[in-house]
Amino acid sequence: MAEERKAAGGANAIPRLEAARGPSEADALAFLLRTVNPRVDAEAVAGRLLERFGHLSDVFDAPAELLAAVPGVSARTAGLLAAFPALFRLYIESKQTVRERITDTQMAFHAVQSKFFGRRTEIVVLLILDSKGYLKYMDVVNEGSVRGVPLYIRELVRLCLLYDADTIYLAHNHPSGNCTPSGRDIKSTNEIDTVLHGIGVHLADHFIFADDDYVSMRASGILQKLRNDRMMQKNAAERKP
Repeated sequence: MAEERKAAGGANAIPRLEAARGPSEADALAFLLRTVNPRVDAEAVAGRLLERFGHLSDVFDAPAELLAAVPGVSARTAGLLAAFPALFRLYIESKQTVRERITDTQMAFHAVQSKFFGRRTEIVVLLILDSKGYLKYMDVVNEGSVRGVPLYIRELVRLCLLYDADTIYLAHNHPSGNCTPSGRDIKSTNEIDTVLHGIGVHLADHFIFADDDYVSMRASGILQKLRNDRMMQKNAAERKP
């Protein structure tokens, strides 16, 4: 069973989460609750939260308003619990800051993956690399509702020119849980690739995330097919009298 081992110092004791075989979800949640409010019946409240929402991850993903409705959960505690997905995302991103050079799709995937942790709305993330593969920019360039996010080509071009981009990776998510590229995804990717080609920037890949799954438009052959189709259309147009 997890317990708090108190260091010498009484009121200055540091709470610690310990368990011989690793803490359970209930142990971890009770530890957090007790740390925020030492007077709360942490085990009982943790039990109510897990009974109401399911797993620990479900508790962290729940809106603060619903968390605060559970007996024993204060507004302060609810706010902290609801903040964990964002805190985890920042933690993962911070640990990955040493990965400054991206030389392949797998590295790009790992660099951008944490941006989608705990997201409930669709976002578009842009990675910009220089000619040697060093990461010059990585951030959310657009955010919208779960119904869809427009890919703003003008903003992408502006950032590419601003950072003197050589290669970029794009990524967005489908909160619906289905990472299959939609017709709109493919059309937007084709338009972006065409415009970027015109300013000398290479679109290396476009990832679509959905929960723990993802699709790479490069690996799936979609990106190359779009380029082949454009080339065929260009050749056909040039042969016309």
